[in-house]
Amino acid sequence: MELEKICLPGVNNVYAISSVKKEFRKAVDEPWKEEPPWKRYQQKLIEDLAVLEQEKERAIDLQQFEKLTGQERLYSIRHPESKKNVRVIYSIEEGTIILLTAFLEKNDGDYQKAINTAKKRLKWINS
Repeated sequence: MELEKICLPGVNNVYAISSVKKEFRKAVDEPWKEEPPWKRYQQKLIEDLAVLEQEKERAIDLQQFEKLTGQERLYSIRHPESKKNVRVIYSIEEGTIILLTAFLEKNDGDYQKAINTAKKRLKWINS
């Protein structure tokens, strides 16, 4: 497991656990690309990350971001109105956004499993 800088236009201070790109690709069934043209879900994620980078914790006031209930430092990017309910769980550590896991939410069990994964990864980062 590694922490990788996300190098996309408009995104400068975002990192991800190395497996997040693969998880995102699997969830949306689209390739992860480093250069345009991006497919639908990656384009939306890039837009969300640019907003998140600017707003940080204040982003939870926007519809596509949420603070996870009962979780001290975990947040989610969400688009429940989209065809696929893709979620990306992230944390903000000293002003840096860290993507911890990505998944396709089909039921509550999917969310709990992803939260557990995110917590383990956050613990690894902070150790």
